[in-house]
Amino acid sequence: MKSSDKILIYDDDCPLCVAYTCAFVKSGLLTTEGRKSFSAVSPELLHTINWQRSVNEIPLVDPSTKQVWYGIDALLEILGQKCAFIKTIGRVQPINWFLKKLYSFISYNRKVIVAVKTSPLKVDCTPSFNIFYRVLFMAIFLAVNTLMILPVHQHLFAQIPGYSLSLTQILGLHAIMVALNCILALFLPKRTALEYLGQVNMLTLVTNLLLIPLVLTDAFIQPGNWVNYGYLMLVSIVIFHEYFRRMNFANMLDRYWLVLTVNLACVMGLCICLFIPFN
Repeated sequence: MKSSDKILIYDDDCPLCVAYTCAFVKSGLLTTEGRKSFSAVSPELLHTINWQRSVNEIPLVDPSTKQVWYGIDALLEILGQKCAFIKTIGRVQPINWFLKKLYSFISYNRKVIVAVKTSPLKVDCTPSFNIFYRVLFMAIFLAVNTLMILPVHQHLFAQIPGYSLSLTQILGLHAIMVALNCILALFLPKRTALEYLGQVNMLTLVTNLLLIPLVLTDAFIQPGNWVNYGYLMLVSIVIFHEYFRRMNFANMLDRYWLVLTVNLACVMGLCICLFIPFN
């Protein structure tokens, strides 16, 4: 049977899943009929798959033989139809092990990454909560966000009139913010605390990613240019909106508003400290 006869079942409330499965269709790896959401798939097809496994690993079903591939195996099955070498290499034990761990890292954290709640009219495909991959996610992106301070400090903040902090000082402020967020998390239930810290971590990453254009154009745009200030204002608006959207996803707005108030006060204090001379 051709791979195009197989059906990939995806979470239509996950933008990541929607994007890459749509790319499979556009590239010809799947037909339009070979891509179905959990909300639209037939009950017969749903009975073919292992539901608990499917929320964590996207399933690919062969309707005629009832064979099901999950996660990386499903993706290799799809990609292998155009390049058999990919499928062969992907099945080599050490490579397959790494790919499965990478897939799990993304899959178990995909709701933290996109922060989109499941619509009441759709099937809830929220992945299982895995504390190991959540802590690993936070540790890796804490390191990434910390490393991003160097180019942001050198190519952006240092160019703004009134900014007077050294790299050591801003790293110290960053460490204080991390510690304060960890302390705030102690006042929350464990699951909520990890959700809160994950969202704060992801929000910081989004902020750093949005600042990259200004870092890259530092050599071409004069310091204090109105374009820089306009872009920073736009980033501030986006991050402000994103903060409340993500805190709403984490169910923090109604029940833990005091924690958020302290967190926002600390963020405002950090922004003020950027332009206070310490020497």
